[in-house]
Amino acid sequence: MLANVPAFKVEDILEGVSKNQIFLIAQPQVELETLSLKGFEFLARWKHPKYGELSPYHFIPILENERRCHHLTLYLFENLLELIVTEELPQDGPIYSLNISALDLHCENFASKLTSLLCRYNVHPSCLMLEVTETSSIFNNESIACLRSIHSLGIKLAIDDFWTGFSTLETIRIGVFSEIKIDYTLTSKILRDKASLAGVNAILQLSSDLGLNCVVEGVEDCFVRSVLIESGAIYGQGYLFHRGVSVSNLKEWIQSYSKQSLGVRCSDSEIALTKQECTALESRKHPSWTWDFGQRQITWANEAALRLWDSDSVDDLYSRDFTGMSYLVKVRLESYRRRFRSGEEIICSEWDFYPKDEHKKVYCLQVPRYLEDTGRIVMLVHAYEGYKVRLPERKFVESANTFPAPFIVVDEEGHILRVNKYAHIEINVKGELITDVMGASDFNYIRECTANGGMAQIFARAVNLDGIEFLYVRSVKTPNKIRTGSYCYHMTIIPVTDLIAVGLPDVSN
Repeated sequence: MLANVPAFKVEDILEGVSKNQIFLIAQPQVELETLSLKGFEFLARWKHPKYGELSPYHFIPILENERRCHHLTLYLFENLLELIVTEELPQDGPIYSLNISALDLHCENFASKLTSLLCRYNVHPSCLMLEVTETSSIFNNESIACLRSIHSLGIKLAIDDFWTGFSTLETIRIGVFSEIKIDYTLTSKILRDKASLAGVNAILQLSSDLGLNCVVEGVEDCFVRSVLIESGAIYGQGYLFHRGVSVSNLKEWIQSYSKQSLGVRCSDSEIALTKQECTALESRKHPSWTWDFGQRQITWANEAALRLWDSDSVDDLYSRDFTGMSYLVKVRLESYRRRFRSGEEIICSEWDFYPKDEHKKVYCLQVPRYLEDTGRIVMLVHAYEGYKVRLPERKFVESANTFPAPFIVVDEEGHILRVNKYAHIEINVKGELITDVMGASDFNYIRECTANGGMAQIFARAVNLDGIEFLYVRSVKTPNKIRTGSYCYHMTIIPVTDLIAVGLPDVSN
């Protein structure tokens, strides 16, 4: 039926507005890692009496072409305010976002009309956000003055579809925006297009450096979510989480919200690869392979994986001797096996490959598969070549730190100041204190040993670290460059598993 939808006239659309045929649905915005609720973007739909439910594609461009979009914007803004009041939606938590056209900023007294509606419904402006699509029309005195008037009301402003239109730093320099939205057209390509992922990473880095929130639109599958988390994205929205909540059920939906309220299901099948999966993965242009922890060998690989592993044939790769792998690789793989055994469903990490002596950074999504007949675990690896990922700043990461081992900086009271990516991969630091990693007595011993400028070496007992029993720690005490007159401890921490723990001295604490 949608294929037969005609090109509407402006009068048809405005008639639909006057008859309340255009309505809102609420798409949740969530924290990608925790799935905590951030807010909602309210999207317009047209319940046409003949053609059914229509997306904005069928009516908003027409209004914009005729410079009449402000009629719809003010109508939807009032609908949103009325919804917040009549449904008694919380005004001190979720943020309610609505799209506006940059052309609305040229509407006479547009900001004043928003003010009047706010006063009529008595909605707190701090719970509202308007998302402005970037166009060249933002950059004139009239539109900038309107943006600043809206900002002065206390309404938050976001740049929608950043990078896809007239994206320049001039938009941000206006100084009224607190959020950047990454458009679906970029997100949908990051698994197959290096340029798109590089663009997403650049926007995430830019927003982080400027202190702006960044919401990624179009998150539709678990792998995209994992790639975005590893790249430093914090917020997202898309069909993976929910296609759109009916506003008539929104209050109840918010009150009963939990992770189960969302559509996301990112656990993997508890079976080895099926024939259908093998066929699908064979055609994948990025490398995929399975690793058998027990046999310590690759048991299946697609053509792209053969190239990555610099192997002439599957028989050559399957028979390759991996017993000479480095200590760090052995430790990482053993930690992955234990994490899968404890129920972890996906592990994201970087690996360094050297095919034909060419260094490649490879981003890998690793998921467990279980061989029911033997109970063994194999690891299915999906690799993405040549990508530079940036771990989230909220996890104390300094992305410039390339020290090739787990490295942690701790102040004199034991607060963790900095953790490099290897510590995240090998140790999975979650707490904010070093005593969340090792025992208090071990940390006290390190402080004693380094009091006079020496270096401490200790086998410490691990605390709350799945699959890790001991830690080999080397630490020195250095002046704290941030806080004058104080000191901090630079620690190299190597997890010690049963692969290499034979003959280690007893740890008394």
